[in-house]
Amino acid sequence: MAVLPVAAVPVHAADKPKKVKYVAPEGFADRKWGELRGSFNRLPAEPVGVGAAWINPVEKKSSFTCVPVSAAGPQMSGAIGGCDFQETLLRIRKEFEGGGFYVLSEYAIEGQGFRYGDEADGVVLHPVIYQFCANWDETRREVPPKFDDINKFCGVRFLFQSDTREQLRKLPVEHVTNYDRVLEKLVAKFGQPDNFVRRGQVVIETLDGDSTDKNDRKFSIWRWCPARDRAFHTTCTASVVLSLEPTTGVGTVLYSTPLLWEFAYARENNGYKGDKLFKMLHARTK
Repeated sequence: MAVLPVAAVPVHAADKPKKVKYVAPEGFADRKWGELRGSFNRLPAEPVGVGAAWINPVEKKSSFTCVPVSAAGPQMSGAIGGCDFQETLLRIRKEFEGGGFYVLSEYAIEGQGFRYGDEADGVVLHPVIYQFCANWDETRREVPPKFDDINKFCGVRFLFQSDTREQLRKLPVEHVTNYDRVLEKLVAKFGQPDNFVRRGQVVIETLDGDSTDKNDRKFSIWRWCPARDRAFHTTCTASVVLSLEPTTGVGTVLYSTPLLWEFAYARENNGYKGDKLFKMLHARTK
């Protein structure tokens, strides 16, 4: 297996953690975000999964121009002497973004995996799933003739195996899991994620809900550069997310571009309430 080019930085109790500024990944394996699916000749012809969604354009912002009142009548605040209500309404401007159809397709190269870190404490990431997003403005359920020209590299999903909740109940509390190792390496590479707290503090958000046993270990969904307050998409070139399903021990590291966030938003807000990708991506942050 190849080695994912990430340096593992030893952390000692007496050392002051090195502050690292988040720099978004530009892609993966020498491929850049936005490259067309057709240029990936090593991927199999058939995807391992396909999803679709549709949504109206999302309001980005709104503004208005106050027309000062010139005679007695309905007024609204906003300028000295107030604004003419009807005239100002006519000057409201709204900006929209996104919308239309979204299609996400995922591909995996059989047997491809990576060791994240060195031999001593590295974690095997397998499989590696390449994600491609297409978006077009249309209301009819028809694939555009030039679909291949808009189907772009928008994310990559790495899976790894960690301890399950049942296994952890039989292990000492100080046991270091693969989830812990991956988190340490991500912090060393990308800095601290949003709302970061160390182990030992209460964590309330997991993919499969709260544990029924107060003694169970909690594993947060950590996000680097998330969308604020479940906004339409992240403002970064790409964000990074780490999550774990404690019942199965399957962990996920997800690199995701704004287009992948838009797909998840469209799924959640138009017919697929509770979408797993949306829950993983969209943080409850202000």
